[in-house]
Amino acid sequence: MKAMSSAERLRAALRREPVDRVPVAPDISMMLPARYTGRPFWDVFFNETPPLWQAIIDLTGRFGFDHLQGWGGTIEGDAPGVTKETAVLSRTDEAWQVLETTHTPHGDLTLIRRYARGQSPWTEKPILADPDQEVDALLSTLPDPSSFRLAPWYPAAASALGDRGLTCSVLSVPLAWWMYQRVDLQAGLYDFYDRTALVERALAAYGAWALHMVEAICRLQQPGLLMFGGSVSSMSVVSPDLYRRYAYPWLRKACQIAAGRGVPTAVHMCGKCRAALDMVVDAGVTMIEPLERPPSGDITLAEARQRYGAHVVLKGNVNTFETLAWGTPEQVHAEARRCIADAGEIGFILSSGDQVPGNTPEVNFRALIDAVQTEGA
Repeated sequence: MKAMSSAERLRAALRREPVDRVPVAPDISMMLPARYTGRPFWDVFFNETPPLWQAIIDLTGRFGFDHLQGWGGTIEGDAPGVTKETAVLSRTDEAWQVLETTHTPHGDLTLIRRYARGQSPWTEKPILADPDQEVDALLSTLPDPSSFRLAPWYPAAASALGDRGLTCSVLSVPLAWWMYQRVDLQAGLYDFYDRTALVERALAAYGAWALHMVEAICRLQQPGLLMFGGSVSSMSVVSPDLYRRYAYPWLRKACQIAAGRGVPTAVHMCGKCRAALDMVVDAGVTMIEPLERPPSGDITLAEARQRYGAHVVLKGNVNTFETLAWGTPEQVHAEARRCIADAGEIGFILSSGDQVPGNTPEVNFRALIDAVQTEGA
């Protein structure tokens, strides 16, 4: 077969068509691209020098894998009466602490993040700390759909990527959106039972807004893939009942909108996912990732292929810690080859189980990428 570009290879895989080799698209969403800039992580995530999208594309070029990494914020808009400001509260050689204040017609919201030198940023104070008092302010920050437009940085990013992969936009299902605003997962879960009416009102508003966003992404950006998440709606965090009530109905509508625009879709659900897969497949997604194996997950690629391989594209799942971070290149290679054998070479994209850890040895990362070039793949 004639050699394909990464973009051609990924498009074919998403259509479940033959490819010149199995695509390999590791999850490099944050830690690894920031590490390879050689700069403190606050430069990437706060100062945007370089911005994360540039660091991701640079890493793609450095290692030569097939780019299929989600980008957030590809569409922006205006929220009437809402303004934002940031202030650095503290700055040391090891970390910056930053306060973000959002002024809304319903009061101020505050968020405190810590940007460490060599770690992904984490939230010390979430934007939604008191839902009873702050939910209306939070909802007022959602941009007016009539103002949706392509983010200024996106055309340059898409041009820089070229045919080395596909652009991929990301958007949270309603269940995950609530949990991300809360950050405290235990408190977020309690909300579904202790504040049911409030949560359902908030999720109805976000869900309607997010469907407008799906349409705007498909119309304005026309990405190669639209990814729905996220990690906090995994079966390791929430119950199948919560997913069925607060994610699945919305996901079906979102997939229908994207399909009408010819945009393939995917769901990211790291950790345990088995109990939700029937819903995800029924919703009509094109691809599922990362299908983590035990102990962090609860399904193997062989099982996923047997149950769902005729209906969806599979992406995964070399273990991120046991193998990529702590194993040897030989172990990485062997597990990658086993993934290809279990999932098959049609409708499969080789990847990491979840995000590649920042401390992954370079020889291990290269072994993952090189596994598709050998033994007839």
